[in-house]
Amino acid sequence: MEVVLASHSNLAKGMYETVSLIMGKQEKLYYLTAYVNGEDDFSDQFEKVVAPIAEQQIIFVTDLLGGSVNSQLMRKAEKNPNYLLVAGMNLPFVIELVNFIANQKVELATVRKKLPALIAVGQKGLQVVEFSGTAEEDEF
Repeated sequence: MEVVLASHSNLAKGMYETVSLIMGKQEKLYYLTAYVNGEDDFSDQFEKVVAPIAEQQIIFVTDLLGGSVNSQLMRKAEKNPNYLLVAGMNLPFVIELVNFIANQKVELATVRKKLPALIAVGQKGLQVVEFSGTAEEDEF
């Protein structure tokens, strides 16, 4: 099971680097960046990254539902039963997903069943931080 993060600009690369910093290098985690410069073609990047793992089951995680990156991957993923596509990437979700697949050999069907719980972790990670007004007291 492989995970490919895909985004407009460098979000996916930053997410990859942050996950690697927190969890260590992940052998089954990859990234695709779109529109970083005029020379990069998303389809070329896709082929370069996905070709070596094309026979594996792959979860693609994109930055924005309905965005151009998500739309391009929808066209590719709908043709392949070994691909799963999730939109709305955030760090808590990606860490939980990578941790879930890293600790066991799982199939896409298992990940599909676990997705609601993984998505809930991502949703919980997005919160308003309330301040108590005691910041000065808490400083060292």
